[in-house]
Amino acid sequence: MKKIFFLLFFLLFLMLPGCAKKVDLGPGYERTSKHLLQALRWQDYQGAAMFLAEQDGRQLLDSFEQLNDLHVVEAEYKYSRLNQKEGTAESELILSYYMLPSTRIKDWSWKIDWVLIPLDTQQRGRWQVQGPPPAFP
Repeated sequence: MKKIFFLLFFLLFLMLPGCAKKVDLGPGYERTSKHLLQALRWQDYQGAAMFLAEQDGRQLLDSFEQLNDLHVVEAEYKYSRLNQKEGTAESELILSYYMLPSTRIKDWSWKIDWVLIPLDTQQRGRWQVQGPPPAFP
């Protein structure tokens, strides 16, 4: 009986540390998507454009940089789905904002398709947004 108890205790002891860690669903996906969210939240459009292909990043900058009266209230993901096997993810970003002189808060939605781009044999790759953002109202 002591051996069974000791074996169960030992197995439980080995399994507990695995439960405590937050699992990253893809190589850097969680961190990368969070950085994009924060960049938009703090109106760092140059930083946000870095997560898009060059031409799509320019389109994001053209849409947002001219809006001096834009004030972002909140940015969050409505959902985020990762397909680790295919190296893709999809999410929907909701940006709550107001544009002076109005103080009415509105929402803008961006359905984002992410793809994992392989870099080399040393690194697994980096996540990039596919396609430009929708037109900002």
